[in-house]
Amino acid sequence: MKKKTLMSLCASAVCAGAALFTAPAAAFADVSASDMTMKGIVFNQDVVSKPYGFVQNGTTYLPIWYLMQALHQLQVNSHWANQSWTLVTSGSTTPDLSNVNPGTGTTSIYLNGELVQKVDTVVATDPSSGKPTTYMPAWYIMQLLNRLQVHSKWNGTVWQMYTGTTPPAIGNLDIQPNTRPPAARSAPSLGEQIVQYAEQFIGTPYQYGGTSANGFDCSGFVQAVFAHFGKTLPRTAAEQAQVGSAVSEQDLNPGDLVFFDTEGSPFSHVGIYVGNGEFISATTSRGVRICKLEDSSYWGPRFTKATDPGV
Repeated sequence: MKKKTLMSLCASAVCAGAALFTAPAAAFADVSASDMTMKGIVFNQDVVSKPYGFVQNGTTYLPIWYLMQALHQLQVNSHWANQSWTLVTSGSTTPDLSNVNPGTGTTSIYLNGELVQKVDTVVATDPSSGKPTTYMPAWYIMQLLNRLQVHSKWNGTVWQMYTGTTPPAIGNLDIQPNTRPPAARSAPSLGEQIVQYAEQFIGTPYQYGGTSANGFDCSGFVQAVFAHFGKTLPRTAAEQAQVGSAVSEQDLNPGDLVFFDTEGSPFSHVGIYVGNGEFISATTSRGVRICKLEDSSYWGPRFTKATDPGV
């Protein structure tokens, strides 16, 4: 297989004021909520997550948990422990491990057992979860993707990973370059909290009858997410469709439920509305993922109902 070249960010067009992914000179410790702005991570045309990141000395840092979810889309399993990040490829992917120069840093990154990079990371509070989270300089992950023959495109706000020769169109993700920092935002509604919690499971595999982080089916995923907030929902999608009140597609709010006819019955699939025309659900093909409600190739024609379950 010919080695594909990762698009160099130094050669990419960058909007005015957008920070490049550039190799950092040193680690740092002080990061406040006002330093955070929303970013987007996309694999081909699928939104993986919308984490908050920050820029220091021209370098963009993203929370490692969300980077792990993105790598999962590439069939790369990862494990984080004791300042070591271990990545293992699966399937037919054979990484390019030539010209390895790990450098120095407090954190070690291993790829298929070989030390490929040492970096300085920082722990800061993730505004989405409110918990201390390790942030990784994303430039190094771009270099790691190069070894996996995956291209990247970065515009200062959205990082798109893609496997073809050109990046596919992804449309408007409704992420502004200067999204207000979380400290200036009002407290999230319960529906928004439900969405934030649900997004933690992106990449979890599909399992028929599954109701845990080991594997979900669609209604099991919805039931488990709502149960985390003390909300009891029935087990099946058809039963869940009868809870609460119906709402129009135009009046959807985060935390509402959306239903689809995927198996010849009107409520054979269920998901949680995220906002901006997107929903999250456990799909048979890709596990837990975010999709567009009006996707004309699949979800749009199959949409049957939306409900406010009373949260």
